[in-house]
Amino acid sequence: MLVAAPGVGSGSHKLAQIVRYGQDQPHLRWRLWMPAATRLQPDSPWRELAVAGTLFPQPHPAPALLLISDAEDWREARRIYGHRPDLPKLHLLRGADLRHWGHGALAEPAVRVALGEAVAEGLRRGQRLREPLHVLPVGLDPDTLPAPSLMKRGCLLLAHRHPALGLAVQQGLMAEGISCRSELSPWPRQRWQQAMAEAAVVVQLASPHGEPGLGERQLAAMALGAALVVDQPPLADAVVRDGYNAFVRLADAAELTQAALQLLRDGSLRDRLVQGGKATLLRHRCALERLRFQDLLDQLPDHWSAARAAHAATALPT
Repeated sequence: MLVAAPGVGSGSHKLAQIVRYGQDQPHLRWRLWMPAATRLQPDSPWRELAVAGTLFPQPHPAPALLLISDAEDWREARRIYGHRPDLPKLHLLRGADLRHWGHGALAEPAVRVALGEAVAEGLRRGQRLREPLHVLPVGLDPDTLPAPSLMKRGCLLLAHRHPALGLAVQQGLMAEGISCRSELSPWPRQRWQQAMAEAAVVVQLASPHGEPGLGERQLAAMALGAALVVDQPPLADAVVRDGYNAFVRLADAAELTQAALQLLRDGSLRDRLVQGGKATLLRHRCALERLRFQDLLDQLPDHWSAARAAHAATALPT
């Protein structure tokens, strides 16, 4: 797998998790490539994979399959291998914009795999795909999270994607005497997870431009027994369902503040959303995600043939 610019966010954690799924395949040997100058941050999800026999400063000269995720990876693939439409590629998409495509990525065949239905829906709306789009369900292993507090109280506001709106919601809650911890700039993974474990209500704000997310934080809130308020409308098969496992509200400070107050003051309503969240987790376990990825790998020759045939049959501008 090419990882030209490793990050520390939820998308990078998901990609590292998928690499670990691939390592469970006994008939495949996985090599992880990063530039020799890469310095992994202490909380990087790639650190545990940076071991002898897995992480290499030089890419494989003739891989049987090349895994690529974002635009930096595509640029590195062209630099290393040149224009190789015959080289099988699996494109793991955690978003629908140019950061994940890069210039000219649509011109080369690849097995396109969206991480989650929300990302898939964004791709269907915004990109002209030649090849079929495959979707992996988003999975979460609750055992990787901290233990939820027995005395959950107050509100956690996850607003680093929209800090101005988050600050307005925080002020509204504080005016009502509500204890509120606010992530107005990105926190390390362990910090927001621990804060979530202690909060009775979690308010998560989407980015202002509506970029699809992987739903990891929403699933973590459900696993940790917090009632969830989001400002992102749910897609048909997305994680959140209004009134069942979350309150979905407009991106408006007054509406979001009122939703959080309602849940904090009504224990039975809060418990109903928490129970809905626990039921949601049953279909978002890592076991299903791993199984679907292994199925994808088992059928990869057929998927690669379909992708190449789709490119041969159509000619789209790049």
